[in-house]
Amino acid sequence: MKKLVIPIILFTLIFSIQPWRHAMIATAEKAEENLYQRANDLSRKPEDPPYLSLYYRFKKMCFSIDPHHAHPVVFLGDSITDEGNWSKLFPNSLVENRGIGGDTTLGVLNRLDQVILSKPSQIFLMIGTNDLCFNRSIPDIITNYRHILTRFQTELPNTKVYIQSVLPFNDTMFPSQNLRTNNNITQLNIEIKRLAHEYHYKYIDLTPAFTGVDGRLPTQDTIDGLHLNDTGYLIWHEQIKGLVNVSH
Repeated sequence: MKKLVIPIILFTLIFSIQPWRHAMIATAEKAEENLYQRANDLSRKPEDPPYLSLYYRFKKMCFSIDPHHAHPVVFLGDSITDEGNWSKLFPNSLVENRGIGGDTTLGVLNRLDQVILSKPSQIFLMIGTNDLCFNRSIPDIITNYRHILTRFQTELPNTKVYIQSVLPFNDTMFPSQNLRTNNNITQLNIEIKRLAHEYHYKYIDLTPAFTGVDGRLPTQDTIDGLHLNDTGYLIWHEQIKGLVNVSH
């Protein structure tokens, strides 16, 4: 009888705890998020811009100590670039991933010395979605963009620079925040394209490949409505594969 009672008690306890399991997981995830935010806050001064997170500082430090290829192909941008496995997508190219999650045009400007120092053969730039999220106006974003491209043109005259459009997102999955709307992204891309032509850099319009019939980033290409999944990165690869240098 005792042998039967113990499993029944254990089963009852497990069953009674089960409804609280999801709440406990959610609480743990929230605690982790709060801890990460506190770490970010501790690493910043009050006057520092929002992009200057602990992760930004860490990645920038890694970039400074990582070994560099001679004249690499640099992918430069925010988390959408950061999360791409570019070496796997382009195994025959000397690729360096210089994306940082949460980055903005101002953040790219702040770390441009590292990129210029590597004297890349090519730069594929995509930046701007987080600027809108941080409530930076389109004219201000374009001003920062102009500073970036001016430095490229002045200090990297032999580097081929490719300006990629900012991708749309799916606001049914990833809520719109501040100025980040698909309408504003469309307007931003118009200005980025104009600027690319002004500086005689090739503009790569990725928008058609990443826009569904409803004008949003298709659910099958994204993990959360903003960031790409493997399918999304394969689509991106198809759009630029003819442009990326192959090492000899």
